[in-house]
Amino acid sequence: MVRQQRRYKPRVRTTRPIGPEVVRELSNKKPFQRPSFDGENWTLQPPLATRLFEKSAIGRRNKDGSISLTSAEVLYCHWHRSVPLPTLDWIELEFERNPHLLHEAVILDIGRRGGEMVVPVEHLEDNIPFASWGVRWGNSQNRFKESCQAYVKMASTNDEFSWDDIFEWCVQSHKNKALAELYVIDDELHVTGYRVDLIQPEGSNKRWTDLSSKSREYVESCWNKRRVLEKGAYLPYEGKWPWHQIGFDHMSGRVLRDEEFEYLKSCIDGNASSEPDILLMDDLLGRGLLVRPGFKFGCKWRVYDANLEESHAPWLIQPVHHASTSWEGACLSIRLAEGVHKEWVCAIFSDNKWNYLRIKRWLPKRN
Repeated sequence: MVRQQRRYKPRVRTTRPIGPEVVRELSNKKPFQRPSFDGENWTLQPPLATRLFEKSAIGRRNKDGSISLTSAEVLYCHWHRSVPLPTLDWIELEFERNPHLLHEAVILDIGRRGGEMVVPVEHLEDNIPFASWGVRWGNSQNRFKESCQAYVKMASTNDEFSWDDIFEWCVQSHKNKALAELYVIDDELHVTGYRVDLIQPEGSNKRWTDLSSKSREYVESCWNKRRVLEKGAYLPYEGKWPWHQIGFDHMSGRVLRDEEFEYLKSCIDGNASSEPDILLMDDLLGRGLLVRPGFKFGCKWRVYDANLEESHAPWLIQPVHHASTSWEGACLSIRLAEGVHKEWVCAIFSDNKWNYLRIKRWLPKRN
């Protein structure tokens, strides 16, 4: 079998070279200013410092007009502002001082594309939510007069993380009226950006309490004739089934999944279940949503805001106790959801209620 000839041009991979070939100093011109080490950061003097700070939001301004740069900012200025490295062996020495330098520099480079202004938190005096690596102003904002647009967090694909920490970071960001943005970098130094926010999914389906007394009596009569299966139950019925939220028609009856069986039992008996999945299902159904298995989409449930025959499922919802705790697993779930035009949501119980944490991909300046 002959391989088909490619009809597209492969994407050019960024290599980000460093050294004299990047910033060429001419013998007949004044040498470029090199950053000098101040014991903690790297310093540049005016007028270059003034231009970088005021126009590009780079560095932290000192009392003498100079600016202090992180090592990641030094590399950014080397790539984009014609600033030479301090010494030829600087990168090797700096790796020993900061093992995260490569990831920080690449994320700073990606985050600043399109004129966005990403600033590391060590340059700021404001109260920044814990675990934030930096903040971002939009390219049309005045950072001297306006609050930042987003708080920025960075991670690697193989990093383990806590959903409670991500939830708290998102909550604190929103309290400060800022977006929560995450940059995940893979082993090829490619970066994917994500936005994290809280949503309130709502639907138009009838809840158990919305059913008329006659409809509830009908469901209970079918329940009394139930046949318990290995998983779930079969409810024979005649006429029209009044509650679309529970079960599906099959073999002239209504088939209930295990969790639907437990939920309907709790509705009829009036005894709330203690199982986390059932408690979450109760919250989702109480919002007028329709819950169906998400096995084909790599999650616990696909969730509809209307009748199954009227719409596609807008959300894929994963209870936090089933969610991956590595970014590789979480990002895979998000990508799969977006590939089928749905939003991936992690359900987290906090402050005595269920919270719905949505994570979706985004690109600077594009959305």
